[in-house]
Amino acid sequence: MFALLRCLALCLAITSAGAAPSEPAGATDATPAAAPATGGVEPAKGQAVFVQLDENRLKIGEVELNKHSRLIHFPAVFNQRDGLLEYVIVHDKGKVHESLLRTSINATHLNIALKLLGFESSRELFPLRDEEGGGDGLMPVVPPAVKAAARVEIRLQWKDGGTAHSATVNECIKNTKNDKVMAAGPWIYGGSAVHEGRFVAEMTGDIVAILTNEAAIFNFPGDSNKVGENYGDWFVLTKVVPTIGTPVTVQIGPWPPATAAAGQPRPEAAKP
Repeated sequence: MFALLRCLALCLAITSAGAAPSEPAGATDATPAAAPATGGVEPAKGQAVFVQLDENRLKIGEVELNKHSRLIHFPAVFNQRDGLLEYVIVHDKGKVHESLLRTSINATHLNIALKLLGFESSRELFPLRDEEGGGDGLMPVVPPAVKAAARVEIRLQWKDGGTAHSATVNECIKNTKNDKVMAAGPWIYGGSAVHEGRFVAEMTGDIVAILTNEAAIFNFPGDSNKVGENYGDWFVLTKVVPTIGTPVTVQIGPWPPATAAAGQPRPEAAKP
């Protein structure tokens, strides 16, 4: 089974990775994306490193996937404990000034893991564009089955003073307009884009965005997600988040989340 997955992953790696310029130009794709910011992240050289851990688990670089549970895990660290947020997760060399977490993983490796586990990217948050990059604001029609396959839960697991904690990323963020914790719910796998053979999320370092960003792999689907209208609404919920630099395991899985495996209860949840 994993031999077939490895073959598919290699094909994906070849088509989605490549040497990027230090300041990438605008991105286009079959479904065009917004131009990534300058000062992007240089992608890793060479193809993904695949390690089969057991019958169900495969590791691609620092990203581990489980074909049985359809869960993905990778390491990160808490990057902010207070202040404004535009992102949830970025690469270490990305836009770390407004992100809850930062990570050293290769974005292409994460995208390959998502494809191997059957997640489908949905472009429902991004207006349709013509060949010149313009548009009239019309939104794409995305089949319900694709929407369902694009929705994920993003959960964080860490230890603080020897105590294990688990919380969704939503539980770590608050909205200043209504002074409430971000509503529970899924994040949407938009898939970023490929520009001239280069994976845009790897170029920019944008992995999970709160304010809608076509370069990011995941986006927040809530009402308060538009950059121009809602920039400055989202802040870290300080009482939930541990010290900056605390290691954390990011878990990405299907939405709605599956019940914890029998005999393996989740760690104590951090209370917002």
